[in-house]
Amino acid sequence: MPERVERRRLATLPPLAAEVAEAVLSPPRLPAVAAAGVPLAVAAAQTALPVTIVAAPGAGRLAIARALHARAGRSGPLLAAAGRRPCLTDLPEGASLTLDVGALAPETLLVLESLLDDGRVWVLACAEPGRDLPPALAPRLGAAMLVVPPLAERTDEIPALADAMLATQAARLGRDDVAFTAAARARLVGHAWAGDLTELEAVVARALLAAPERLVGEEHLGLDGTDGDAAEPGEPDTQLELLLAELAHELRNPLVTIKTYADHLPDMLEDAELRARFATLTGEAIERMDALLENLLGFARLRAPRPCPVDLEPILDRVLTEIEPELAEREISIRRFGNGAVQCAADAEHLAYAFRNLFAGVVREVPPRDELWLETTANGVVTIRFAAGTAAAGRLRQLVVPNGGDALGDPTLLPLSFRLARGVLERNGGGLTLAERPDESTTLVVQLPATQEEKT
Repeated sequence: MPERVERRRLATLPPLAAEVAEAVLSPPRLPAVAAAGVPLAVAAAQTALPVTIVAAPGAGRLAIARALHARAGRSGPLLAAAGRRPCLTDLPEGASLTLDVGALAPETLLVLESLLDDGRVWVLACAEPGRDLPPALAPRLGAAMLVVPPLAERTDEIPALADAMLATQAARLGRDDVAFTAAARARLVGHAWAGDLTELEAVVARALLAAPERLVGEEHLGLDGTDGDAAEPGEPDTQLELLLAELAHELRNPLVTIKTYADHLPDMLEDAELRARFATLTGEAIERMDALLENLLGFARLRAPRPCPVDLEPILDRVLTEIEPELAEREISIRRFGNGAVQCAADAEHLAYAFRNLFAGVVREVPPRDELWLETTANGVVTIRFAAGTAAAGRLRQLVVPNGGDALGDPTLLPLSFRLARGVLERNGGGLTLAERPDESTTLVVQLPATQEEKT
């Protein structure tokens, strides 16, 4: 809803140590062609000239923004904006602001333009390679650009970059003289690196943990022969058909609202109250469709999962913070139970996406002013228990049983968020099941793969 969207707060990022900032802005972490532009980017802070970081999402754009902010010695905090409509008003004097300029809604671009006019905030814009900048802002955002080529285009730098990452990770573990074998280096150079720098970091960290001795071999990298970026064997075409049918169902109601508004437009010209009411409903419908499409884009952008040991509690904390507005609106409280140091073997980005969708779906099923019981256990099991009527339990039962009687003509198809959550969990070797209790409560059980230590 528009009012709630406007209240979205910005994240204040922690300061970056000077030595870390120096490493982020220097080779091999930053390619030489990009490092040559760092002095101009840092000098731009003096006049609040915006700097555009042109890099893939996995190229460490946030780390670069944090490093530039630290190197420039800005007096204010570094704020990060996410989504299409972050609130960009009332920013503190001397602050720096980093955001994905390609994701902003048109009205937010107008607010960004006013920030550039004022010159009180230093903007560190992020943009994907090959994407056009917003036309009205392109001259300003193109004045100082830090262009980082994809990792796949600078394969000659991969050995030095991987060595630096390995040394950093080994130092954290107190291990000395760790090195890659020649075969491991060749495999790293030959990989496609669809996930760019963050994928390389994850592979190096996992390989170090998997290698008990000084040498990290090809067998420790966990890279299969298909480079890990080929499409996973898909579900049958019927699953795609069901997904599209659910998408159509989710979009139909908002479109009906907008059509109704258009049909009654002549009658509303003289009725201010009716115009206001329908304007609100239309705005809500557009926001709902916008959020749905953003969620689907997030699903499409997920790379092939890269499982590694992941702390589960911080992911759940972050997801629950993100859905706090929905919980507050329905006055739903959450009770947490379990061990605070639970680990599993999965892709952290995938888990965050799956739990975000899972909780979004659950919140729609829980009656207002009710409670959710959330428990994590050391064996990688997460349970979400809540009160649900017979109808809700029936819909959820249909959800968690694959091919559990879904029909394309059924107007009560399950919320798309549940299906997306289940699909991502299964891609990571996990599962989703349902347990109904005599007290009419319902429990969703998420089973996640155990780490190697837990298996042994």
